[in-house]
Amino acid sequence: MKKMLLLVFTVLLFVNCKEDDISQNGCVSNLLPNYGFSAEINMSLPLYGGLQFAGNSVYINNIGVKGVYLYNTGSSIVAFEASDPAHGPSSCSRMAISGIEVTCECGDGNSYELLTGQQTEGDTGNCLRAYRVERNGLILSVYN
Repeated sequence: MKKMLLLVFTVLLFVNCKEDDISQNGCVSNLLPNYGFSAEINMSLPLYGGLQFAGNSVYINNIGVKGVYLYNTGSSIVAFEASDPAHGPSSCSRMAISGIEVTCECGDGNSYELLTGQQTEGDTGNCLRAYRVERNGLILSVYN
């Protein structure tokens, strides 16, 4: 009976742990507040139409801490926090985008890749905070 309970507990543990939770474990700084939000993005609107094509990104303000970057990887659309996880929210912590990377404007040179959220420049060991994205036709639901 004890073995059966242990097996059930182990299965439930793995079922409830999502892949994006595992990949974010340990690299997202606790300097960023965790604001709850949910937003719907209509990709048929001209402002977001570029997201229909691989390699394109869009910045959306007014959600998350300093906004959110959406990026079409070719196989999915990912969403990452626009604030550098190595800093608390400040006037310089919103990152600027250049191609596939975002770079902190606080003068420390931290850069992150929009495909995975991993740090490409700097030595903080942080990665971008990822948000969930669900796609239903041309409507994206972005939330945490």
